[in-house]
Amino acid sequence: MTTPHRILLATDLSGRCDRALDRAAALACAWNAELVVVHAIQQSGPASTAPSWRRAPDPRALALDRVRADLRDPPPHLTIVVEYGEPASVIVEAVERFGCDLVVTGVARNETLGRWLLGTTVDALLRRASVPILVVKARPGGPYRSVVVASDFSEPSRSALERALATFPEARVTLFHAFDVPYEGMLADRTEARDAGAEAARRDAEAFLAATPAAAGRHIPVLCEYGRPGPLLDELVQTRGVDLVVVGTHGRGWLARTLLGSVAETLVGEVPGDVLVVRQPA
Repeated sequence: MTTPHRILLATDLSGRCDRALDRAAALACAWNAELVVVHAIQQSGPASTAPSWRRAPDPRALALDRVRADLRDPPPHLTIVVEYGEPASVIVEAVERFGCDLVVTGVARNETLGRWLLGTTVDALLRRASVPILVVKARPGGPYRSVVVASDFSEPSRSALERALATFPEARVTLFHAFDVPYEGMLADRTEARDAGAEAARRDAEAFLAATPAAAGRHIPVLCEYGRPGPLLDELVQTRGVDLVVVGTHGRGWLARTLLGSVAETLVGEVPGDVLVVRQPA
């Protein structure tokens, strides 16, 4: 497993994708990867019968010019794709056609510094794309230096950790696990129960790392905290200077829809920084 060779940037050419564009271009340059910029035009109007000097500009030509203008420092290897069609379908087809290793995109908007709204295209990509999806929210300020992998010690979590270690070999990677205490309301001493839960979680984390070959020889700190993962990661990103959160999910289909909606998609919406969603290989 190595750094991506071909990155796809999915953009609607609006301001909310500017940060994703800057991040995708920076990653392409750092990895010497090809950048494939994809923009979908959702509908085409009827052919105009007006004289050529009165016709509206060609939407495809306008989009191509806009992409070139927005890329202030384009990477050496650049491909621009502008096609008519439903955005998610155009993007997924381009991933397969060009053999892309990573999809980079932005979010719809931020609900007044609260939950991030992903938008229908990002939501569809998270469910349909076969490669990791990097959802960019923060303005790039350099390479990812502090990466947190959210783990429940499952195989999808292992895939996410392996991807993080391979993609960002120079970053400080931390394993994060949020736990709860079953039937806590019925216990007399909740503090003791939480302490015991934290200790059990740390043991599970160490066993998880020991069983992950990619982690051998790497110093990977472990954070095991009581509570819901979304709010905990929100606080962690804002107080510890975390650049990227990585989360794993299962394969495509109805199972992915159930699991993704309950874990990964929730984290993408709640975490204030960039999130990389890694799908477990089939």
